[in-house]
Amino acid sequence: MNLFQRNKIEYYLILLIPFSAVISIFFLEVSLIIITGTFLFKSLRDKEYKYFNNKFFLLFLIFYFYILVRYFFIEKDYFFWSSSIIFYFRFGLYAIALWYFLKNIFNLDKHFTYSVFICFTILAIDSVFQFTFEKNLIGFTVREEGRLSSFFGDELVLGSYLVRFLPFIYILLLTNLNKNKNYILSLLLIILCDVIIFLSGERAAAGLMIIQTLYFLIMLKRIRFMRIWSIVVSSIIIVLILINSTDVKNRMINTTSKELKENNRLNNSIFPHEDLKFGYYFVSPTHTNYLYTSINMFKNNFLFGKGPKSYRYFCSDERYNINHFSCATHPHNFYVQMLAELGIVGLGFLSFVFFFVIWKSLNILFTKSNKDQNYLICLLSFFLINLWPLTSSGNFFNNWLSILMFVPISFLLYKVQK
Repeated sequence: MNLFQRNKIEYYLILLIPFSAVISIFFLEVSLIIITGTFLFKSLRDKEYKYFNNKFFLLFLIFYFYILVRYFFIEKDYFFWSSSIIFYFRFGLYAIALWYFLKNIFNLDKHFTYSVFICFTILAIDSVFQFTFEKNLIGFTVREEGRLSSFFGDELVLGSYLVRFLPFIYILLLTNLNKNKNYILSLLLIILCDVIIFLSGERAAAGLMIIQTLYFLIMLKRIRFMRIWSIVVSSIIIVLILINSTDVKNRMINTTSKELKENNRLNNSIFPHEDLKFGYYFVSPTHTNYLYTSINMFKNNFLFGKGPKSYRYFCSDERYNINHFSCATHPHNFYVQMLAELGIVGLGFLSFVFFFVIWKSLNILFTKSNKDQNYLICLLSFFLINLWPLTSSGNFFNNWLSILMFVPISFLLYKVQK
């Protein structure tokens, strides 16, 4: 029995990751359990311990055990049960499991790229349909202010999803430079993604797309001219949409401009504290509430924080909260969340995990000339998008975001640990 036959189920589950991330977190979790479970069985059976005995996984385990210990020492009155903390180790296992199957299934990385392409094509067609007819192919309507969500429905994360997986379309573009049909299709898909990310109404995703585009223009000389041309095309389309769509214009231009003007200074009716009287907004009044509340929590225990996922419980504590707008499940920036909940020590351990992956990737990228150079540049973009600090983000312990954070790590490990 060849390697493909031995890993057939895992092969299809990995190819379905882009689709599972759209359909349901349930499918992603089931996929994760099966992939990590079969990896544990096969690697231990075959005595392939190198996947466990590598610096990334060891650093991740240190971070995980710190989270676990800090969790069990949360203040007694605020202790809560959280399976996402107890079983957080599964994401580290997931990364090395994907690495294992990428190594043992021939051309899996290439096939995964085509899987992303197919998924993006379906999302692009559906998004165009939703924009044109105000409902998508299965009946999800356009959200408030003309925001597109496609198959995500009520979850307004279409832009976040596209900007994370978009580097795989760049990989396809680079590998098809001499194949006119595939090259043009990839380029058209990138143009559509530019427009759809804008129409998703996710301003953070739109900002990340701009940063990502600048990164590729600097790093990928071979497609620089064509990418500039595609930006011109997508910009013309966006301008035409803004001229003809009041909802999109209100969301992305008028509302954003109004918020920027109103957010220059903190309103004393919202922030009665004397020390905040002449402060400035970082993002919006709501997010600034979260920021200052997190800072107060951090000051109370700057070394170890208040405990993982504890912001939602301590934000109403008068010792930390700024006002009654200060509470949410998380402070909407995972660096701020790390400092408030896990302190300098926790952020330090996490930084070691991420910096190791970045350092290994850059070491290969700039010290060795190999055919995977462009691939690494694109994969680093996928990973670094998750780490960009100057934007709002979801809960660090969110399962969907955690999986999308560790997927590029597995591909990078596969490329740098050959």
